Amino acid sequence: MTRYCLFDLDGTLTDPETGIVGSMRYALSAIGFPEVKHEQLRAMIGPPLQDGFLRLGVPRERVDDAVRAYRERYTAAGMYENEVIAGIPAVLEALVAGGWTLAVATSKPAVYAEKILVHFGLDGFFAYVAGATLDGSRRHKADVIRHALDLLGAPPEATVMIGDRGEDVAGAAECRVRCVAVTWGFGQTAEFAAPGVIAVAGTPERLLDVLSQAASGAPAAE
Repeated sequence: MTRYCLFDLDGTLTDPETGIVGSMRYALSAIGFPEVKHEQLRAMIGPPLQDGFLRLGVPRERVDDAVRAYRERYTAAGMYENEVIAGIPAVLEALVAGGWTLAVATSKPAVYAEKILVHFGLDGFFAYVAGATLDGSRRHKADVIRHALDLLGAPPEATVMIGDRGEDVAGAAECRVRCVAVTWGFGQTAEFAAPGVIAVAGTPERLLDVLSQAASGAPAAE
């Protein structure tokens, strides 16, 4: 029976667009990188920060400088320029009441994820916060999911990953964990067409329905 649920943070539990995009702009300006369109920066929300800067064209030798500048602004203000997705607290409350064990699995450094959850009063729902390390040695979603499974002692077949990006889908598949993709975040529908995705949820209420069906062993209804 499915009883473990791993939640991505950015774009799944909260909408961090203002803080992340602002911090990216600050970082790129700090290293003298040309201005980037908002849509390009928005598309970087979700994947590891180091990888995002490389995709934007930041020279590899300047990535560490960009990350340091980003974190300077992000820790001062950016992480709190954020808001909880409407309906998410009710979903978390219902899952915990139903006997689920919840954890966060994010490519954001765990030290930041923990502070964000406390700030928004979500920390009490989660047994563990699995995230990236500050040095980037653990940052890709599959590694974060494995870390969460190990800490929870959760069998992959009894676990569901919830996320809004293709990295969540791919990471879950690599770890043999089923996935529910959500559409209120930053991903595109094409990112969710992969084996292991048991449903695509357009609202938190729909997500709760899907997870209830997964727990009972019933196939997700369309």
